This record gives sequence, C-alpha cells and structure tokens, in this order.
Amino acid sequence: MKTDWDQLAKRMRENALSSETPDTVYQTLYEPSEEQKKLYFNAGRWAAGSRDYKARQAYMELQQLGDA
Repeated sequence: MKTDWDQLAKRMRENALSSETPDTVYQTLYEPSEEQKKLYFNAGRWAAGSRDYKARQAYMELQQLGDA
C-alpha cells in the first residue's frame, strides 16, 4: 500500500527523468551601473575591515543614500 508521499516521490522522479524540460524564461530585473558596482565593492571592503580613504568614502556615501 503506497502512501501519498510515495506517489508524489514517484511522480517527481518520473518528471525529472522525462525528456520534456520546462521552458524557463530569464529576465533581468535590475542591472547596476559600473559606478554603483564600485561603490558597493569599496563599501564592502570598509565593512570587512579595510581602513583606507576610498573604502571609507564609499561606505559613507552608501550610508547617505540609505538615509535619503
């Protein structure tokens, strides 16, 4: 006697092994600019412990953007 879980597992295995694959649509929702990428990178360096001027400035700028 099979339970509902056994039937579900069997159906999932059959679907995974079938030659039919679902069509997947990829859509880019947001693409940050190069300036934003640099800002996030340098602010992350500050958060990770780097204490140079560029990292500190990026972190402060990111904080100001968050407050706005």
